[in-house]
Amino acid sequence: MAPVAEHLSTVGVKLKRTDAESWEEIKNLDSGFERQAYRVAALRMAVQEQTASKKRQSLPRPVSRGLSSAVRQHSSAATQPFVAEVQVDLVPEAEVARRFDIEEIGNMAGKTQSGQKIYFTIWDYAGQEVFYAMHHIFLTREGGIFMLVFDMQELLTKQEQALKYLSFWLNSVKLHAPKAPILLVGTHYDQVSNQGNLQAVETTLRNDLKALRGVKLIKNQEQTLSFFPIDNMSPAADRAIELRRAVEKSASKLESVSQKISLRWLKVIDDLLKLDYNHVPFATVQELADKYHAGDQTDELLKFFHELGMLVHLRATDTLHDKVVLNPQWLLDKLARVIADEIHANDIYFDERLFDLELEDDFALLRDKGIASRALLQYLWNDEEVDYLVEFMRGATLLSNWNFPERSLPRQRQDEPLYLVSSLLKNSTDSRLDVDIADMDTGLTCILDFSEFFLPNGVFARILSLCAQYSGDVNKGKGAPQLAGDRAIVRFDLSVFALVEDGNKIWVRMARDAHKPAASLKTLVSIFRGARDAMFRDLPWELLLQSPSDDSVLVRYNDMVEAREAGKRLVMSVGTRNAKVPEFAPFFEDGSLTEDEVDTGAVEKENIPLAAGLEYHVFLSHRQYDAGDACNLMAEKLRKRGLHVWIDQETEGNLAEDAMKRGIRESKCYVLFLSKTVFEGAVRMELETALEEGKPILVVHESDPNRPGFANFSAYINAAPASAKHLFKEKESMPFQRRLYLAKAFYEELIARIKNA
Repeated sequence: MAPVAEHLSTVGVKLKRTDAESWEEIKNLDSGFERQAYRVAALRMAVQEQTASKKRQSLPRPVSRGLSSAVRQHSSAATQPFVAEVQVDLVPEAEVARRFDIEEIGNMAGKTQSGQKIYFTIWDYAGQEVFYAMHHIFLTREGGIFMLVFDMQELLTKQEQALKYLSFWLNSVKLHAPKAPILLVGTHYDQVSNQGNLQAVETTLRNDLKALRGVKLIKNQEQTLSFFPIDNMSPAADRAIELRRAVEKSASKLESVSQKISLRWLKVIDDLLKLDYNHVPFATVQELADKYHAGDQTDELLKFFHELGMLVHLRATDTLHDKVVLNPQWLLDKLARVIADEIHANDIYFDERLFDLELEDDFALLRDKGIASRALLQYLWNDEEVDYLVEFMRGATLLSNWNFPERSLPRQRQDEPLYLVSSLLKNSTDSRLDVDIADMDTGLTCILDFSEFFLPNGVFARILSLCAQYSGDVNKGKGAPQLAGDRAIVRFDLSVFALVEDGNKIWVRMARDAHKPAASLKTLVSIFRGARDAMFRDLPWELLLQSPSDDSVLVRYNDMVEAREAGKRLVMSVGTRNAKVPEFAPFFEDGSLTEDEVDTGAVEKENIPLAAGLEYHVFLSHRQYDAGDACNLMAEKLRKRGLHVWIDQETEGNLAEDAMKRGIRESKCYVLFLSKTVFEGAVRMELETALEEGKPILVVHESDPNRPGFANFSAYINAAPASAKHLFKEKESMPFQRRLYLAKAFYEELIARIKNA
């Protein structure tokens, strides 16, 4: 491509498709189905010919250019078929269709061979800090090749700033795609082209860029450098020839490039891409998958292509599951309309529609405090797929509910939904916040310490977002948090605390008069673990406790737990001093701070009377195969809260049918736990019994898409017996929650429904 004199900065993420031969942008996406189908057909015909004729013992070698010489884009594919590894008659598209239908070739799989052309989708991530929160969503483990571009002039003149920038990106890639190859590309070669400058850059990278350790770095072998110097403005066609060769060579070694893929899957994706839609309902994909005999693999194939970055499909909620984004750029552009830097937000500010729709105050609220009204989001997204986009941002913890009144909005819209966009908190300023934190009389204090690796940009904002949502739930809209980019004051009912980001640490300081401070700390740690597991699952961290009597003494939480269990009086601190174990007792007044799934502290017991003839409050019906862990946990927590629970904790089939039916008859209500295989075992009989007995039926479903029991609701509805399908219309299913800060509300609601059943 020719250099562009005036460069416009990327907004969010920009996608381009190219190949390793022309390196020109490809406008028409190609799934690769035709290329692989030709290859499979040609190979099969070659085998048939070899079997039929023993005379062909010596065959000429394949054309060296492989796929690049044999296959063209869609327009010429029918006239230029594929040449296989052995010399065979060319197989045109029509011949493939005539001889091999989709069902027949479905068990074959395409595999990229040596010499075939490699196609790339280039994800150009914006460098502005406000967009960093979006990047981690799309840095998948399947990854690909990461190219980190830096200005060599800056590295030589503003070394600290440049190294910080490179370290951030290197650490981000190591966290999300630890096995991915990385290339460093230094720009402005024309400005620093002498050998002395290049060696100075090399020395700085190798000696001072500590984040390079543990990275799969692709080196510039031809120039014996750790990076690839590029003259951005050179008109020479070969200005990046070494870089291109390195990318091609590295890509050819990627597992995802040579991985075998079912031709059925490729055909489904091929037909989807030809629709030329930004997004389609899941039902459309299911229909195509059924057509090509892959209907039982729809979720699996979507997950595979999602990991490759070809499409976007999430499963956490019905709204997300029902939408398959075929054009990721559409989604990225929508997100960038909300998460925009000052330059691009300026375009929105001068849009006349903002004035015509009377949304100028809404836009100011978003930019100043990170709070978005529903009406503003509808405008920013042109009223297109608003529910899906809200769910997507919520699922990626880019957005949370803001359940506090905002008086700056017009009176007629003050009751509409509001959302906190966490990554925009960098813009938020509150002069009172620093004063209030400084004046706070601090009590129990702990630290989330990320010094072992690093604290990724966006973790703190996500914690604030989740804290604000939880605060709104428990405070019923009173006591709004004070939030800024790196500090906040939040209230959980009668507990007030400050959060401060400092380097690679997050300080949590409870007010001295906080009600049940240990319980609030436990909830906070659970909120952090939820945010971490959502986007930063492999991020290492430690929980440190500050001595209540000496704020210079810090102790690792795990060390303190071990010391308490061993009955020790002293424990080693983080520094050179020892700490007194009894002084840390207030941290354990409400059980373990790292508790999440299991209750270790006291819980309130319920007193729910049972009518004559009833022995149990609830019969918990589930499939042990994929919901045993969840239901055993639920039974334990309900029992601890004073309820009598009937549950088959043995391997399915060990209890007699009459014993199960008796358990249902003796229960106040029947809880159906929905999981992927729920209707494949004894649950059908149990459910029919509950319906015949007229038992109140409550429905709970697996809510974690990473659990083996997770499935979408359409799967439950399709698999349910005809006599029970009405339940999905009449009953509101409750999402099962494991996280402490979510589980409290879940069990309160579940017990209330049992009580009122």
